[in-house]
Amino acid sequence: MIQLRDGDLASAAILYERWKRSLFNYFYRLSGDESGSEDLTQMVFERLIKYRTSYKEGMLFKAWVFQIARNVHHTAYKKRSNKLVTLNELNAYEGSEAPLEYQIEQQEEKEALWQAMDQLTPEQREILLFTKFQKIPYKEVGEMLNCTEGAVKVKVHRAIASLRLLYFKMGK
Repeated sequence: MIQLRDGDLASAAILYERWKRSLFNYFYRLSGDESGSEDLTQMVFERLIKYRTSYKEGMLFKAWVFQIARNVHHTAYKKRSNKLVTLNELNAYEGSEAPLEYQIEQQEEKEALWQAMDQLTPEQREILLFTKFQKIPYKEVGEMLNCTEGAVKVKVHRAIASLRLLYFKMGK
């Protein structure tokens, strides 16, 4: 990112290849819209290039790029209601050498988890995506959300409690 900030536009291609999947997954898990997620991923990189000079050395790149992603998402979906991911659109399972029964059970558990995630508020889903799936530190998430690290911990705790209730309510 330092190279891009300093004018080496070719380094944007390297960043794109490294981060396009994570950003696409973030948008897809928020909206369930594959085409829209691709468009939003492109928008993030357009903004990344446009605002490259605002990146400061020492910043956690992951938090910076996801702050851009969050802003892009909020701008794009400001007037639209949140769309849920359907089970048929979930590609959560990746093949392995495990026995078929175990693979099926794992897939069913993942689908149940995503069904429960879909029932969370958009804010709860977003905070879990940042902290648990993207593994962004609480302090960095706090900076992104303009709140304290302690407030992030409380929000994560509440989101997990809600997720747990929804998941077990579904009989899993």
